[in-house]
Amino acid sequence: MAGVCCEKGFRVTVGRWGEYREHVKDISSLSNDLCRIVIVDNNPFSFLLQPLNGIPCIPFSAGQPHDEQLLEVILPLIKHLSEQKDVRTVLYDRFHMPEWFQKHGIPASEWT
Repeated sequence: MAGVCCEKGFRVTVGRWGEYREHVKDISSLSNDLCRIVIVDNNPFSFLLQPLNGIPCIPFSAGQPHDEQLLEVILPLIKHLSEQKDVRTVLYDRFHMPEWFQKHGIPASEWT
């Protein structure tokens, strides 16, 4: 899974998006080519600007010692994504995040 982790000290731009007052992560500051970058977050608003790069997950709680989502779901998905030329196709087919935002009346970015 070479290339899965980012360099130490990378920064993702975090800001506010309109009326939703949620933290939005803008990964475009990492690269002009987003075909190999993902955002894993329990808050879908985090990938509002790049909905095709988002991997939604359930919130982690230290009070849930048997939470296996990372080992059973997220890591296998990231391994599969590491073998793809463009992660966005796989993530769209799996999560349909642009439609999720549309269904909830939230204007997601067309810039994906």
